Amino acid sequence: MRTRPAGVVLLFLLAPVAAWLTAPAGTAQGAEPAPRVSQLARLLDAGTIVFGSFANFGGIGNAPIDAMTHSVDETFDVVMYDLEHNPFDVEDMRTYMQFLLDPGALTETGDLSVTKTVIARVPAYGRELEYNTWQVKSVLDAGVQGVVFPHIETAEQALTAVRAMRYPQAPGAPDVEPVGIRGSGAAVAARYWGLSVPEYREQSDIWRLDPNGNLIPWFIIENRLAVENVRDIARTLAEHNIGAVLWAGTGDLGVALHQDQEALAVAVDEILAAGKEFGLPVAMNGAADVTRRIEQGARIFMGAATAEARREAGRQ
Repeated sequence: MRTRPAGVVLLFLLAPVAAWLTAPAGTAQGAEPAPRVSQLARLLDAGTIVFGSFANFGGIGNAPIDAMTHSVDETFDVVMYDLEHNPFDVEDMRTYMQFLLDPGALTETGDLSVTKTVIARVPAYGRELEYNTWQVKSVLDAGVQGVVFPHIETAEQALTAVRAMRYPQAPGAPDVEPVGIRGSGAAVAARYWGLSVPEYREQSDIWRLDPNGNLIPWFIIENRLAVENVRDIARTLAEHNIGAVLWAGTGDLGVALHQDQEALAVAVDEILAAGKEFGLPVAMNGAADVTRRIEQGARIFMGAATAEARREAGRQ
């Protein structure tokens, strides 16, 4: 259980200042990478099984009181804020994110990684993404540390998503590909991360692809074509050294398979196999059969952080 210093009383809007005061300077070329800002990236780096929950989705609200409750709930590590099945209201999401910050924890540690990682699910399907990359820019500029892309069906769609999440790299940089197209406008995001804008630019690249990367794309595999192509998607990501999550999207995938549970089980196994073969973490809905799923390559369980599931995952 995390302890707090007695008598800490801060407005939540001032919380990023505490992190900014102790934030590391931008990393010079050849220097040691800065510590991860993202709690999710740190946990995945350490091989720790991750548990997640939802906001603005399935009846789970996005009000400030919900965010404050989520901030102190130690059973999960990451929050997916849904903008696919609810109106694309980034301002509401920003309010939720500000109230998710825990002033006491930030003051105690001076480190944003104590805050739950927020990832945002955008509305555009993979096949629509080329003309809707503005959605990615909007949520990243609010300060999220990951973007969830629904219905990713091909490797090229996945690469388009990655391009939308990256700033253009300096000429000659070793990680120039995939070429970033994200536009400038990081003041709000930098403040949320507790960094200056140049420091934010340094650390807001893709996990694994950049030594300082904290942004993680999540690709939901949730229809027949996506399952057919999942191994090619995973192979392409691995070849580019892109740290991404493959999410076995059993909701829409079940609809696509007309609720054929046998076919759905086979499809989920194919997603897990692709992730394991190419070293990509796989996210699951719920937390059934945790031990076996971990052996198959699952590293993230969304929406079911039960005490039993956490024990099976080695998280007490």
